[in-house]
Amino acid sequence: MEESQGDVGAAENDRIHLFLERWRRSEGGERRTYQMFLTELCTLLEVEPPGAVDPDDYGFERRVEIHNLDGSHRSGRIDLYKRGCFVLEAKQGSFKPAPDHPTLPGLAEFSQRKAAGKGHGVRGTKVWDDAMLLASAQAKRYADALPEGSPPFLIVVDIGY
Repeated sequence: MEESQGDVGAAENDRIHLFLERWRRSEGGERRTYQMFLTELCTLLEVEPPGAVDPDDYGFERRVEIHNLDGSHRSGRIDLYKRGCFVLEAKQGSFKPAPDHPTLPGLAEFSQRKAAGKGHGVRGTKVWDDAMLLASAQAKRYADALPEGSPPFLIVVDIGY
């Protein structure tokens, strides 16, 4: 028996819903989760997963040398890279606010700081916004350091959000 277009559409919606439900409350350690999240996203989108061919062309943890203005350099790692396409920097936010603690007048922003193990800040706060802007700058530095030149897209993703 053939599946009707409606059955295929419903199955696809179920796959998307399951993926979103699995990841929407993700928080905590970025390093523990981002490769799994991005691999599952590729499966959902029905595109080739990272590392299937040459990890330096399309893979996780692509090494780059960052050259500083003072002549020094350091190495960095691109979370996910596809040659000629994109640099992706993954971060992990949190829905849970930092534990309540007394704040001094005028220092309320510090109450938005991330709790230990809760990612790069509470989603929807200035701390989280700043972390995403810093991640964007980090992705740009990595893209500029690629010997083959910058790809056209820089992507910053908060895992599951």
